[in-house]
Amino acid sequence: MDIMPLADVIVTKTRIYQGRLQYRRWNETKGCWVDPYWIDV
Repeated sequence: MDIMPLADVIVTKTRIYQGRLQYRRWNETKGCWVDPYWIDV
């Protein structure tokens, strides 16, 4: 039996907060945020 490492699945979440478009990355594999805070676009 072979072991195959798989890359984490990262999704970008967006929102509009106080009139500003922001994004944050979510790690679907581990179930946690990649970025510690929302980033303005």
